[in-house]
Amino acid sequence: MNVLAIIPARGGSKGVPGKNIYPINGVPLIRYSVDVAVASKCFSNIVVTSDNDTILKVADTPGVILLKRPADLAQDETSIISVIKHTLLWLSKQDVQNPDAIMLLQPTSPMREVFHIEDAIAKLKNNEVNSVISVCEMTDVHPARMYTIQDDVLQSLMPEFEQVRRQDIKPVYYRNGSIYVVRTKTFLEHSSVMVKPSTPLIMSDKYLANIDEPRDLIVAEALIKAWKTNND
Repeated sequence: MNVLAIIPARGGSKGVPGKNIYPINGVPLIRYSVDVAVASKCFSNIVVTSDNDTILKVADTPGVILLKRPADLAQDETSIISVIKHTLLWLSKQDVQNPDAIMLLQPTSPMREVFHIEDAIAKLKNNEVNSVISVCEMTDVHPARMYTIQDDVLQSLMPEFEQVRRQDIKPVYYRNGSIYVVRTKTFLEHSSVMVKPSTPLIMSDKYLANIDEPRDLIVAEALIKAWKTNND
């Protein structure tokens, strides 16, 4: 299967300025995604798309295409779909055929292994699905323990399970943002990386780290340090 990896990393970020190159455990954040993509040897092309020259310089690696995208595709309201379509259009102008599938590797969800990439591609190739989405099982953080508030009164999201032991509740899964892989044809038809039917790539919750706010940096630093220490 011909698979294109896209690593999107714009320069602007209100929550954590410069987060895509912020050093986590001594490594710029974007390098976690670039390095695992290169190490996997699973991709026909790997494209880092950014409006920021410094990010592109940090991501510069043999075998990686650096795509400078226009500023109007790097705004707070810019959709990832627009960024992917821009990448596909740019590649087509370089006489690169559309791939069979696209894998989105978001730098802000940096924790993934080569085998996760391999497994996600295998799932798409060997099953009659349109997309594969990485998820982690949620245990203590479960909708049965969550509420809305109406007129200062707590309203349970799952009242039938509000007082049921966690072990007796059907498991739920959270998109950890690490891997999305979608067939190119259905992506173009539906303008989505989550085209149904989708199948899960279930990852351990030790790979759950999303960096959107300053406190997330502290959590990610500890998680990545433990991850890398255990892998050495």
